[in-house]
Amino acid sequence: MSHPAMGAVLAGLLIAAVPATHALAHAVCGDRVFPPTLVMDDPGMNDEISLPTIAHTPIPAANGTPSGSSTSWGFEWDKTIFAAGSDTGVFHNVFGIAVNGDYISQRGAGQNLNGWDNFTVTLKDQFYCLPEHEFMISAGVIRALGATGSGQLLGAGIIPHASSTAPTWYVGKGFGDLPIGPLRALAVTGELGYAISDAPAVLPGEWRYAWSIQYSMPYLTQHVQALPIPAFFNHLIALVEFSFAAPTGQAATGVIAPGIFYEAGSWQVGAEAVIPANAETRAAQGTGFVVQFHVFLDDLMPGSLGKPLFSF
Repeated sequence: MSHPAMGAVLAGLLIAAVPATHALAHAVCGDRVFPPTLVMDDPGMNDEISLPTIAHTPIPAANGTPSGSSTSWGFEWDKTIFAAGSDTGVFHNVFGIAVNGDYISQRGAGQNLNGWDNFTVTLKDQFYCLPEHEFMISAGVIRALGATGSGQLLGAGIIPHASSTAPTWYVGKGFGDLPIGPLRALAVTGELGYAISDAPAVLPGEWRYAWSIQYSMPYLTQHVQALPIPAFFNHLIALVEFSFAAPTGQAATGVIAPGIFYEAGSWQVGAEAVIPANAETRAAQGTGFVVQFHVFLDDLMPGSLGKPLFSF
């Protein structure tokens, strides 16, 4: 899964200046593997851990406030609670929980701050997969826990005291069913949710929407055609993510994040540039980056931390 708390933290800083035999490793539907992405969440629910996720964002000078930067060091732990699958393999249901946290360091931009962001808990159900069309749907609820972060950040108004709840849909579609060979390696994912604030007067609700376009070299070489290229390149997935938030009564802000992942058997490493998508976003942040090391516990430790608590 991606890192939802990280996006909320950076936004705040910038404004202030199955059974075991049916279980599927990673977010898999048919021949398609949807990798964990860095700016939005992927459509799967699995036993995984991201440690660390490092995001760096420049903060431009504005209204007499000098420029600065914000850096976060984050983690995410995804744990499957139960998993089930049909005999045909068409229907899979995987339900679990994810916990996110970030340690923030801001330098310049009028103040130097350090501390933990508010923590986030997500319940997510990966409930449908159509293998022949590589089509997957999941639903979740993201709970941002207000006032669980650093007192320094809370006192500075960087992170909110109020909590919010965001019902969210996730979808993934691979194009392995296309008749044109090279295009079969393409895939898209999407996310749509609305954050309902516990205190709308101080923390407005907001729509959150994101999508990604991906091109998978592992898919191309395994399911379309082998290429006479070095083995390293057969592990790469190129992608671009688009992520936006539209608070009630305010202009939408968002980023465009092109990047590349290296997929190994039980781990993944990825890096993306994070580019402001519109003028409202550019006023608050410059172009930064995010990098992440991600471990697939269901592959690395399938008999212990990598298996569901209950399976049937």
